[in-house]
Amino acid sequence: MDLRRPTRFFRTSVARGVAPAAGTAAARVVRDGGDFGAGLIRGFSMITVGEAVGHGMWIDDVMVEQTAAAAAAARLGVKVRFTHPGLSGDGLGKFLGRAKNGRVDGQQARADVHFARAAHNTPDGDLATYVMDLAEEDPEAFAASIVFKPDRKAEEQFVADNSDEDGEFTSPDPRNTKHLFHARLAALRAVDAVDQPAANPDGLFHVGQDVPEEADALMSFAHGLCDERPELVSLDVDPDRVRGFVQRWMEYHGLVIRGQDGLGQRPPSGRSAAIHPDPVRSAAIHPDPVPLPAELARLRDEVEAHIV
Repeated sequence: MDLRRPTRFFRTSVARGVAPAAGTAAARVVRDGGDFGAGLIRGFSMITVGEAVGHGMWIDDVMVEQTAAAAAAARLGVKVRFTHPGLSGDGLGKFLGRAKNGRVDGQQARADVHFARAAHNTPDGDLATYVMDLAEEDPEAFAASIVFKPDRKAEEQFVADNSDEDGEFTSPDPRNTKHLFHARLAALRAVDAVDQPAANPDGLFHVGQDVPEEADALMSFAHGLCDERPELVSLDVDPDRVRGFVQRWMEYHGLVIRGQDGLGQRPPSGRSAAIHPDPVRSAAIHPDPVPLPAELARLRDEVEAHIV
């Protein structure tokens, strides 16, 4: 993973709600409607004007219009998934269908979800029915977040056009009181349904203390400092898979974990540990650059597609 490279794909904050349709509230959801006859949700919100919390990015009216236009222009529609795929997940079994008919509604970009038949029979159950139930029973709980490729040149030009002689950026949008940079869309990759009040109560950008705690437990398990497999809620990864990858990586590079006393691979609880090269194994490592293992390359792409 090259941390110097800019992120290729971004995710926005959660947008909530399903637009009221003409007639009864049930008209929002048509159980046997849509292009595939497997269900339809009309007017769900893809993106809303406001701050992309935790990412220093402002969603303005232009970004909303770009998102709606991209969804409207997609010939087959934009893929819709049940939550964002995680670091060690590929999204298989999360596909819900296609978002079509993008349009602007006030400060939101809306579209219609056409459910695929396969979304009624996934490894995790009938996701299509669950999402339609949620949209019908509690439309404000129905949340979505887009995955998009940013238009870097347009973003940089906007900053330049609205900066003073000292290079200080001032947003022309009075709602953007923090003067965050304005996002611009180059391509719309996906629209993901997020069950905000249950699985992700603080939205996509959860900032609770459970994240660092889970990360610490995961890293301890992955590096062999404990044998207890952590139960993860906020981190969508498989601990065994991460542990296997980390241990293969350490073995490949001839690394071992030693405590402050320099002995043992698993220091006693409460003692700090450091990773040191194994002098015997390190000598066997080829000094020339080697291709990234396939697993590392895949995880790198997952992470680059994850941030924001």
